Amino acid sequence: MAASLLIRHALLGLLLALCAGCGHLFYFPEPGLRGTPAQAGVPYEDVHFQSADGTRLHGWYLPARSQPRRGLIYFLHGNAENISTHYVAMSWLNRHGWDLFLIDYRGFGLSEGTPDIHGVNQDARAGLAWAVARARQEQLPLVVYGQSLGGATAATVVAHSQPGDVQALVLDSAFSGYRLIAREKLGDVWLTSPLRYPLAWTIRDDFSPDRYLHQRPPMPLLILHGCADLTVPCSHGERLYHTAAPPVWLWLDPQRRHGEMLYTRHWREQLVKWLEQQVPTP
Repeated sequence: MAASLLIRHALLGLLLALCAGCGHLFYFPEPGLRGTPAQAGVPYEDVHFQSADGTRLHGWYLPARSQPRRGLIYFLHGNAENISTHYVAMSWLNRHGWDLFLIDYRGFGLSEGTPDIHGVNQDARAGLAWAVARARQEQLPLVVYGQSLGGATAATVVAHSQPGDVQALVLDSAFSGYRLIAREKLGDVWLTSPLRYPLAWTIRDDFSPDRYLHQRPPMPLLILHGCADLTVPCSHGERLYHTAAPPVWLWLDPQRRHGEMLYTRHWREQLVKWLEQQVPTP
């Protein structure tokens, strides 16, 4: 009896602890940087800017390393590490004429603050404003590319952008809703599985992409998802596809896991072709 009561109290304590800050459970920031593009001989520019609440943020701008210049890609990474570990996966686009702009959300890399859902979306919006201004300055079309949590963030931020600011949107391994993915992940663990519904309801859902993707300004949308993804099931990609207004493309690969679509030469070539077809040449 005493042991049973102790277990109940422990579970209640766990529930309260999780409810007190569930929004933070989405983020695993790595402060500092493991290196810079310069160490690989890649030219880059440090970018410093502020979020709407004054939080100081950091990013990198990598100019295209081939001609003609095709455009500017604004990249939003996932929920862990920082731009020093993510930029390598996107830097190959530099060799196809694309400038790259990558940012770290608050608490990641050299950006200040502590991440939460609202703050990260503010940061992504501030980064988009910087990217829009730079693209206009360089007279380049702007593409927003978001991966994993960055994809969910990109979808919501772009949906609230002004017509003409963004010429195309790419979502890679993105989840469709914060509460939905939280409920699924909590259900994967025996300790939290019985509590997955009440715990998921403590997550704010007002920034979920499935609420806004249908109202994005007119632009082509490409959704990539590996169906061997155990982190974000490809059902989320399918849900986003059916939620979004056309024009929209859905590319699925039965063998790719989370964030692995662009690991293969085939999908890289397909992405380059899609961008050439859908994004106007400057």
